[in-house]
Amino acid sequence: MRFLIAGEGLTDFIVLQNLLRGFFNDKNLSATRLLPKDKEPVGWGNLFNYLTAEEFKQAVPFSDYTIVQIDTGTSQEWKKDITSIDSKTTDLIPFIEAIKTVLINKMGFDFYNENKDKILFAICVHDIECWLLPFNATLPAHQKKMVGCVNAIEKLANEKGFSINEKNYAGGKHYDILSKPMRGNGELITKGKLNESLSFSFMNYQKSLKKIDNPHFSIPIRETLQANNLSVQA
Repeated sequence: MRFLIAGEGLTDFIVLQNLLRGFFNDKNLSATRLLPKDKEPVGWGNLFNYLTAEEFKQAVPFSDYTIVQIDTGTSQEWKKDITSIDSKTTDLIPFIEAIKTVLINKMGFDFYNENKDKILFAICVHDIECWLLPFNATLPAHQKKMVGCVNAIEKLANEKGFSINEKNYAGGKHYDILSKPMRGNGELITKGKLNESLSFSFMNYQKSLKKIDNPHFSIPIRETLQANNLSVQA
């Protein structure tokens, strides 16, 4: 199975790859990084440009799934009339749908419509660091945070003896450490539900990937799918 990831940075890629490993209960699963092409963060502007590029459009049809990842903490800078999420927001769906619309418009509606079964979105509210908190924080209030997550995960990293702000992200090593618990299928399912931003994307992955005939679907994944009236092939 071939997964491609186009995202804002190397660290985002590492987190998503570990999430996929946990989802399929396959610690050797390897995704291919379309963007960024080096160790430095790309940012939303370059991601927007990449979604319009022929390289992206030629790659997607030949993948099983392509994940498009973006942080939304800077969404008000996009000039798309999007109001950013704050700590008092109770309904993520309209916001996430607005972000998806921006991304789809960038790649082109016709292209998306032709390939929508192959494209998944990792829309991180505000930052992908929020997705790390359920697996590293112990306080429920911290596990469900969707704002101020970078500072929160930095404090937790400091307790482990490192900083997420080191130049070049130490080749992604520190984000691999912080997201490593995601590789456990049961832990991913249990703790992934604690953060609404992660849970929303994770449930959409379950719906989109439900038909994959893959031996690495574990019993917890199957039970979760069945609980949501979904099915997977044997």
